[in-house]
Amino acid sequence: MSDRSDGLPERLARPRQLTELTQDQTVAALLRLAMEVAVLRDRLRTQEQLLVKHGVLSDDEIDSFAPDADEQAQRLQTKTDLIERLISDLSE
Repeated sequence: MSDRSDGLPERLARPRQLTELTQDQTVAALLRLAMEVAVLRDRLRTQEQLLVKHGVLSDDEIDSFAPDADEQAQRLQTKTDLIERLISDLSE
């Protein structure tokens, strides 16, 4: 996926209407999301607990963190990649 000249990612193709999807496609997309969320929650919770336990960060520091521009760009790319995979699941 290429970036536009204004720095924003190009708009993704719209998936088919939900009424055109098979039940298997819909379930595959939902399961992908559920798996992603479950893994991320577990990993995030583990990291936060270890950081607080070892006195590296406090809960307040974690809650008030604001990423810099490079980190924001990487997070946007990660979200875009997930959305593309979901659209692929819904379009196959």
